[in-house]
Amino acid sequence: MKKTIMMLFIMLMSSQFIQAQGTSVHMHRRVADTDMEEVIKREVKYWSKFAESEIEKGNMTFWGVFVRIGGTDLENEPNILIVNGFTDIDKEINWGGIKDMFPDVKMEDMETRHLSTTTDMIVLRDLKNHIQVPGATGDDFNFVRIKYHNVKDLGWHFRFEADKVKPFFKADMDAGKSKRKGWGNAVILEPKSEKFPYKAYSYNLFSKLSDALNPRHKEGTPFPDGFFDEYQKNVAGPDNSRLYRVIKVVNK
Repeated sequence: MKKTIMMLFIMLMSSQFIQAQGTSVHMHRRVADTDMEEVIKREVKYWSKFAESEIEKGNMTFWGVFVRIGGTDLENEPNILIVNGFTDIDKEINWGGIKDMFPDVKMEDMETRHLSTTTDMIVLRDLKNHIQVPGATGDDFNFVRIKYHNVKDLGWHFRFEADKVKPFFKADMDAGKSKRKGWGNAVILEPKSEKFPYKAYSYNLFSKLSDALNPRHKEGTPFPDGFFDEYQKNVAGPDNSRLYRVIKVVNK
């Protein structure tokens, strides 16, 4: 009985902790090759400026546009990722306010929805676990590999990352032995379905494409024997892993 009460208490406190964090939305879009240049131009020229304004107002914490590298079904898979970070998910953003920032530009010449198809929308709660190499600048973050993790026990997964993965990566970063320039994680809030079985999210940041493709540093600390043995027991299925080039990021 005491164990049950304690578990309920832990779950309640964990829920309150998660709700205290910022919320991000991943919008995966499919853009035709012929429209890619125009979409990127509009996102950078107009929407990054709008996001910067919303961040200054305290409504947003992050905005970014990323172009996917590789894939298996290039004619149909999403190839653009837009990430919006919100301070309060219940506070609606006035996206139409961009017209006040660019009064001489028609909305149809700024928006990108008619040039793309949104294939997936993932809602996440940030866990404030971001780490990065000492003295990192924007030039260090040129590529990002994102992973949606399919795990059995979400709480165990995050404890493993907090107790083992994060300290291991940070030690290598601090020692200058890691190709990774940054790492972080989040909990996936939506969707929840058989088509999208993933519960957790993580990202790895790199400065070079070659590092993103082969993240192990020859001088890096090797993983201890059996490091991932318990982790593998908690895996429910393969991760959904995607690699992106960072085009533009604005953050708090």
